[in-house]
Amino acid sequence: MTLWLLVLATIPVLPSAGQPQSCPVNINFSDGTLVHWKAYTGNNRDGNGPTAIKQEYDPSQAFPNGTIGATAFPEYNLPGISGIRVITSQGTDIFGGFPAIPTINGYAYRYSILLGSTSVAKRQASDPSNAPNSPTAIPVTGPQGGYVRGITYLISVPAGAPELPYTMTYAYAMVLENGTHASLDQPMARAIVSTPGGVIDCASPAYYLPTNGGLDSATARANGFSPSSVPTPNSSPNQGGDDVHLQDVWTKGWTEVTFDLSAYRGQQISLTFEADNCVPGGHFAYAYFALRDVCAGLQISGDTLACANSVGKYSVPSLDSATYDWSAPAGWTIDSGSNGNTITVSIGPQSGWIVAKEKNSCTLLTDSLFVHLYPGALPKAAITPRDTTVCYGQAAPLHALVTTGTEYTWVSRGLFTGERHGSIPSVPFTTDILAAPKETTDYILSIRNAGCPITVSESVTVNIVPPIRVDAGNDTLVVIDQPLHFRATSSDLFKDEYHWTPSTDLSNPDIADPIGQYGSEMSTITYQVTAIDSFGCYGTGSVKVTVARTLPDIFVPNAFTPGTASNSLFRPVCMGISSLDYFRVYNRWGQLLFSTSQIGQGWDGRIQGRLQESNAYLWILRGTDYTGRVITKKGTMMLIR
Repeated sequence: MTLWLLVLATIPVLPSAGQPQSCPVNINFSDGTLVHWKAYTGNNRDGNGPTAIKQEYDPSQAFPNGTIGATAFPEYNLPGISGIRVITSQGTDIFGGFPAIPTINGYAYRYSILLGSTSVAKRQASDPSNAPNSPTAIPVTGPQGGYVRGITYLISVPAGAPELPYTMTYAYAMVLENGTHASLDQPMARAIVSTPGGVIDCASPAYYLPTNGGLDSATARANGFSPSSVPTPNSSPNQGGDDVHLQDVWTKGWTEVTFDLSAYRGQQISLTFEADNCVPGGHFAYAYFALRDVCAGLQISGDTLACANSVGKYSVPSLDSATYDWSAPAGWTIDSGSNGNTITVSIGPQSGWIVAKEKNSCTLLTDSLFVHLYPGALPKAAITPRDTTVCYGQAAPLHALVTTGTEYTWVSRGLFTGERHGSIPSVPFTTDILAAPKETTDYILSIRNAGCPITVSESVTVNIVPPIRVDAGNDTLVVIDQPLHFRATSSDLFKDEYHWTPSTDLSNPDIADPIGQYGSEMSTITYQVTAIDSFGCYGTGSVKVTVARTLPDIFVPNAFTPGTASNSLFRPVCMGISSLDYFRVYNRWGQLLFSTSQIGQGWDGRIQGRLQESNAYLWILRGTDYTGRVITKKGTMMLIR
């Protein structure tokens, strides 16, 4: 069996253009109920198939025993959980993120049916992987086998020529939990077409996640499946604990399928949709189905009115194992290639027919769609540069060349100068603006062309480098011959070059961290450092250096006044000191009040936020000057309030 190779098709028929033909009543759930559909639920402990059906709901009876007026039925022997439900309002599937009612290439389905739920049952005792001596064995305490649910419509195919297609088109989407069981025991969904003589095999595949000793994820992805980011709500039956919720749910979004019943004119055909949990019962499956209300043969979806130079998308419902053949009017280009159920085309200068053919071993279907052109072609314009980066406070010139169009408009939330809109007397036409945004901003040029209702917008992003803030460090005090290591930094997001001016007494003025060393002839000097990035944006910072004519030492004041505008911090003044081992303050009882090893830090006169009383306090310190000499000092100071 193949993985979700979806199509319901019968025997070959001759290609024929679609003609109006009525679909069966409520085939697309337009009544909002299951009227005319048979429904059933069951349990597959003995395998999938007719023996799994345990509870049937007759289409000739009223709800709750029949489907007349019914909108939902519960899972078999699970009354609180819906196993079959007609969907009449839009929603989003939690695992796949796709809508509960699809719109596919412009065709909006109005209703859908949901078969199944996330409910699971315990595995069978006969499951070899659940042998009593298995380390992952789980006691069998409940129903064995999984839940089964399905719906069936008995279609009376109208009499008529078998050459005239009588088609139906449905879309499906599904959510399957991977159980890595043998293929036929995996969670699955089915689409089954039966005649009085039996099931039409080529139109009745089963759809499941493929396994080859484990999940065949490459084949699953190739057939349109993708893993969900949402873990299963059920604890794993293959794990030792009860709280293991694996991320093993796979989903497939909406896909259209068509099938042709023209070979069965005047006969009754049954159409069944079904969703089955895994046969052991521990993994779930559910599927959505929606049907079109058109039965007139193959239907091409896409715009029937277009502008020359535009790009169009056209599709037909897929056919199992089919080959596809598309043709387009002269001057058009099928950009995507023609062997697929969906094509993308570049629309040429004249109207014409789009023709699609799809063929497999069961049928040949064809349809054509005439596409008219508006009198005006699609507008065309190009902006240069496409994107640009400028410094904060600068402006970017933007140039646009219009080759097709009759009017233009510039739009942006950023500032710009130049004509904002106007008529285009002839092409080629140029329009220029000067963009001066304060932050990164998009500038959009909209072009219209008389006779074409489509507005084409071209946009360009003007990236702004934020103002560059440069920190050259704090003003500092050094002694004669003390090496001073500068460390300039920039707020710029890009790599910067640095330049110091003046270059006096610096080891290298063109790096971020030069070393300065000063003789007795220098008293003070102020440096300005400039950081420049690859776009030419720059910022500046400055630092003042005062040179003391003294030996390296640490000076400590004898008093300070906390809480005032000046002299409010008690700290040592380090001159020529390369490191401070410690600076500590004690009260007269020897209690440590403050300690630091950071040059420039000091005590603010508070303990646990409370300002201390006026009194004498002790201090000690030890540091090392730039020559390696250790300086140790102690003393007293007065806190004055």
